[in-house]
Amino acid sequence: MELKRILVASRGEIARRLIRYYKGLGIETVAVFSEPDVDQPWVEEADYPVYLNGKTVAETYMHPQRVVSAALDAGCDAIHPGYCFLAERIDFIQYALNANMGVIGNEPRALWRAVDRFELRKHAREVNIPLVPASDPLDEKDDGVAIGAQLGLPLFVKAVGGGVIRRVSRLEDLPAAVATVRDAAGLVTGERSVFLERAVDKLRSVSTTVAGDRQGNVVHLGESDSSLQYQFHTWVEETGKDLVPHDVSARLGPAAAELARKIGWVGVGRVRWAVTPNDGWYLLGFSGRLTTGYTLTEQVLGIDLIDLQHRVTLGENVGWSQGDVKIERHGVQLRVLPVDPLRPEADVDGHIERLVLPEGDHVLSETGTKEGQPCNPDTDPLLAKITITGPTRHATLVRARAALEDLVIEGVPTNRDFLMRLLADEAVWRGDYDTHTIERMLPQDDIA
Repeated sequence: MELKRILVASRGEIARRLIRYYKGLGIETVAVFSEPDVDQPWVEEADYPVYLNGKTVAETYMHPQRVVSAALDAGCDAIHPGYCFLAERIDFIQYALNANMGVIGNEPRALWRAVDRFELRKHAREVNIPLVPASDPLDEKDDGVAIGAQLGLPLFVKAVGGGVIRRVSRLEDLPAAVATVRDAAGLVTGERSVFLERAVDKLRSVSTTVAGDRQGNVVHLGESDSSLQYQFHTWVEETGKDLVPHDVSARLGPAAAELARKIGWVGVGRVRWAVTPNDGWYLLGFSGRLTTGYTLTEQVLGIDLIDLQHRVTLGENVGWSQGDVKIERHGVQLRVLPVDPLRPEADVDGHIERLVLPEGDHVLSETGTKEGQPCNPDTDPLLAKITITGPTRHATLVRARAALEDLVIEGVPTNRDFLMRLLADEAVWRGDYDTHTIERMLPQDDIA
């Protein structure tokens, strides 16, 4: 496929990165934007901006037909969906292919096997990967109560196509949760099917990055830990050697590669695991796309995942073997969000009055916004990603706190001060944390 012009169907820092990458290849870029994003940096940096004629995410960035039409009208050869919105939408890829429009990111049939939770579980069983107990997809009129009682509480209501999840601790709350996930899944993925999965409460959320090509080569790129999260949104992510016990790590990497090979994976993705305190491990899912933390992997390993994804999607080999992957450093990525830690559920609405990002030899600061820009529920919730690397975990944490001290964002509340408190916590410093750590540290009166 010869590319002369590509549409970037994303926003924020990932849109800016993709625009820089394709400009470096001599390929023209088209940026789409919604009404609130009209003056954002990526719109100015692209060769051509295209307005999607709407205010909300649902009627703009997440509207497959509108995005494909924008690419056709702009004379594009392909679309890159970034790491969110349409990146795992099978219906979007089908619309694009029907319009003879290329999509950069993955191989459609392999993506379907990855994002359909039951196709994935079937293939995982065939390669003997442990699974968390789960139901079959619920019928449209099934509220899940009978099956939920059999599985036992607590449990998760999950969309079959991924992207939407709710935790339920009481059986009487299950019907409302099932209805909510169905409706949200229809919007996010175009597929309303849901299922129930037993909740493993005290766990580490660990992912293995994998890359595969059309020749069947697959390599795994080490583990990342995104357990420091709130409402399933990661606030701090770590990667590096000795992140999980050696015997667990020795199993996760090969298992991830074997699963990726089994489904015929092409592109860059992540196999997601639940790791329990007794070193048990279970498959949670497969992110069939770049993830928000892709730059963390890049900084620790010294590779370019955007370039790798582009090359293998167009048919090239991965270009290196498993023995070439050497993890000799540690990395931490901080996600700075418009959140008031005293009222974490409240929406933030304001303008960025001042923005100063940390700099340094071991610090990579990325943002998709700038001073004067709005910050509200219709704009990108990721204000900045700050990635810090070091020779050891402790050295990296020290550098991370120093970077946060240099960060200035005025005009809207953020989680910056809470992140400083988190990195100073004794248990976090020891690496003794799980997916509920942030929730326990936030004011409990405001958490439902």
